[in-house]
Amino acid sequence: DRFDEEISKASKTRKGMRRYDREYVLPDFASTFRGSVRLPEPLKRKHEAEEMKKIEDEMDALNEEQERAEVAEEAQQLVDDSEEAAANENAGNGSEKRPEPEPKKGKKRKRKSGKKKSVADDDDDNDAEENDSDEETDHQRLKRLKAEREAERRRREREAAEQQSLALSVERFAVPEVLFRPSDIGLGAGGVAEAVAESVAACDPHLRAAMYHNILLVGGNAKMPGYKERVEQEVRSLAPAGYDVRVFLPEEPIEYAWEGARICSNQPGFQERHSVDRATWD
Repeated sequence: DRFDEEISKASKTRKGMRRYDREYVLPDFASTFRGSVRLPEPLKRKHEAEEMKKIEDEMDALNEEQERAEVAEEAQQLVDDSEEAAANENAGNGSEKRPEPEPKKGKKRKRKSGKKKSVADDDDDNDAEENDSDEETDHQRLKRLKAEREAERRRREREAAEQQSLALSVERFAVPEVLFRPSDIGLGAGGVAEAVAESVAACDPHLRAAMYHNILLVGGNAKMPGYKERVEQEVRSLAPAGYDVRVFLPEEPIEYAWEGARICSNQPGFQERHSVDRATWD
């Protein structure tokens, strides 16, 4: 199955380069008691290299598109010039006097004067040069991004060296798998789905359909991604075909059992029927 396939792939890939490898950073217990999760440095560098390659490809595509647009514009200009020349030639053949061509519009050249530039003129020229230099080219942008990423990588490496972390790889899914396949660690007991099926089978027959229809998941394990779907799938494979299997996952499964016990204990007569005082206990 998929679990065995992933374990086989993991044995052929260097640790720290697997797509599910992570590092759990331990809290310092001074400013916080909550840890954090980060990518290992080899996997982080791989992702950064892929992202930079993507940026370079996008820039190359933009440059090629710009070059094609310039070539097309030049070709269109040549076509327009040839058409205009042909039209002028045909018009000249039909009359004795050929009309003078209209002067081309363009920038007028300023005549040089012997006057020296004023200080204000120099300031205007400097401002124009600064505005031109402010426009960042694709090469400059790529160079800047590489420098920023390199500085960020070195900063993260310095922070990582100061923190304690635990490297996690196949353990991320191998340990939870034990809940469904205890035989992986040598236990002969059944998994979660088998325990549910055995518990329902121990109930009276007229209650079993209702039990399969109201399976409640509580505890921290229920917060694992895909846990509810996995339980429902495996219980469905063990339950009789005529029973409707429904698994319910509350929003806060860790506190849900305590909330249920609190509600029951507040019911009238619960303390008298289900509790004893200290003297009786002793």
